[in-house]
Amino acid sequence: MSDKRVSENGKKVSEDSMSMSALHEAAEWAEQLMDAEWKGRKDKENVVRYRLSRKVGVSESYLFRLQYKLREMNDVRGSVYRALMLARHAYGLATEAGETAYQKEKSLADARNSKMAGLAAAVAGPETRKEMK
Repeated sequence: MSDKRVSENGKKVSEDSMSMSALHEAAEWAEQLMDAEWKGRKDKENVVRYRLSRKVGVSESYLFRLQYKLREMNDVRGSVYRALMLARHAYGLATEAGETAYQKEKSLADARNSKMAGLAAAVAGPETRKEMK
């Protein structure tokens, strides 16, 4: 089978580039989840990886490969990708990224004095500040 296929809009798309981007995305998510699972300065990396593997449902060796042997990998399993994506939502990491992107877009719309942004702000109501924990 060829490594080229035609996308919906008729352009050639390489499956290799798609799988590599998914692989790098999964490695980034695994790193974020490791950071979120970290409990303190005496917490060892292999213990954190073990806890994360039990919570997420991805093998500890696969998380190790995503962290240290990324160059040897050419793609990521779909089940691992999905488990990491769902774990990001469970840990609340995905919503923070979405909130940051929303705030960035809102500031750009405010800078160009967008009427739609003003209407959306009026509907959303007054801004509330997040409390520091």
